[in-house]
Amino acid sequence: MNQDVAWGGEWRHEECGASGDAVWEDEDTAYSGHECDQDGEVTWSAEWECHGCGASGLVQFEDDTTTYADHDTCDDEDEQEWKELTA
Repeated sequence: MNQDVAWGGEWRHEECGASGDAVWEDEDTAYSGHECDQDGEVTWSAEWECHGCGASGLVQFEDDTTTYADHDTCDDEDEQEWKELTA
């Protein structure tokens, strides 16, 4: 597990209009806990960010999904390179 990567996102159930947000660590499961008698799926719009280098990504997925940023922990050299490229 990559301790430097954190996730945050919002979930929404279009059929009933319920929504919420959460934060979690990389390789954890995003689960809204929402249950109702309406059809349709709960979907997430989420972003991950690496605290080491600032890299990030946006993802959409269904509820009860284990999330993987697929981002290796950065070392100082990689962090400096990334900062120079994004400056």
